[in-house]
Amino acid sequence: MFALKMNVLMIITIIMIMSFGIFGETISKTNSETKLIADLLAGYHPKVAPTDNGPVQVKMGFDMSYFDFIDEPKELAIAHGFVYRGWNDHRLQWNEADYNGTRRVNLDRNTVWVPHIQAANSAKVTELLESQVLVFSTGRVRFYQSLQIEFLCDMDLTYFPYDKQSCNIEFGSSLYTTEHINLTASPNRGTNGSRVNSAKDFQITTLDVQRSEKSFRFIAPYSFVDVTYTIGLKRVSSVYRAKLVVPSVLTSFLILATFLLPTASKEKITFCSNMFLCLLLLIAFLHTTVTSTVETVLGQLLAFSLFVDFFATIMAVVSYNIKNRGTSILTRKDYGIMLQDTTMDGDSGMRAEKTLSPKFAWLRYIDVISFIGFSIVFVIGLAAILNQRE
Repeated sequence: MFALKMNVLMIITIIMIMSFGIFGETISKTNSETKLIADLLAGYHPKVAPTDNGPVQVKMGFDMSYFDFIDEPKELAIAHGFVYRGWNDHRLQWNEADYNGTRRVNLDRNTVWVPHIQAANSAKVTELLESQVLVFSTGRVRFYQSLQIEFLCDMDLTYFPYDKQSCNIEFGSSLYTTEHINLTASPNRGTNGSRVNSAKDFQITTLDVQRSEKSFRFIAPYSFVDVTYTIGLKRVSSVYRAKLVVPSVLTSFLILATFLLPTASKEKITFCSNMFLCLLLLIAFLHTTVTSTVETVLGQLLAFSLFVDFFATIMAVVSYNIKNRGTSILTRKDYGIMLQDTTMDGDSGMRAEKTLSPKFAWLRYIDVISFIGFSIVFVIGLAAILNQRE
């Protein structure tokens, strides 16, 4: 029993010794980092760039995680992602052996120099997470920011909803020229859009990056550097196919069908009026989706359909008036028999329908010619829309 108690006491002693050792090592590590930070920032000026050996080589990257249009009529887009910046600062070097093997340390970004880089074409930038600067013993500095960027995207909606868009996010510095920093795009970043989530209306096809320099007379011979990320987008047309494209095409062809109705039919006028209201509703819906209805081929198709419907309505009204008033303005002597009356219907007491005189068959020919001509125009417009699907 005594031996068992001694073994238990020995095990407890060993555990306590190891615990105090780990705790002491942690305290020592913390003290080393505290001393390291104090030594690094002693006499350090965060407003001064480390340009002793020439321009600071700054690499940046943009890992986009989400993209969407928050206000498509106003061409306002939003992107979420991490903006990465990396550079070397010789003032932030240390010997790891002097600080208990400390290899890296986190510093407040307001206490060290950070290259000023912003989204030049942004309407609003929101930082989602507060970031710190990661500094390594070799003087290598890394800074990551989680940003939400709202920016303007110039859209070409000619072939909506089968359109393809290209949006640019420009990063650059308005404070530092090539005299102070040399901004480059980090390799293997911003070149793949497959991992980016987007809204259901768009699919991201490409994500490319390009570096450019802008020279001005007042900063010659230096220039400002921009890194532009180009986002290639393709609209998911199935969203609009059922609620816009198909109704617009079918309504347009129904308007063509009005030319096949009897020339002097009263129902033809009613049918044209109903089609006119349908076209106005489709144009109103299209206008709430795109910035300018006239810019789109689909909008031009609907506008042309309004003109065709108006033309068909005028033709129907003229034909109906000739049918019902022809005998009062024309004489049998000049034009022969213009209207042929059928016998009275004894059961209903209604007068049977009248038909146009052969002298006015040209009205029917106008309907046929209009149907053929407008059909060709509609087919050409529809082919221009569907050609953009690929």
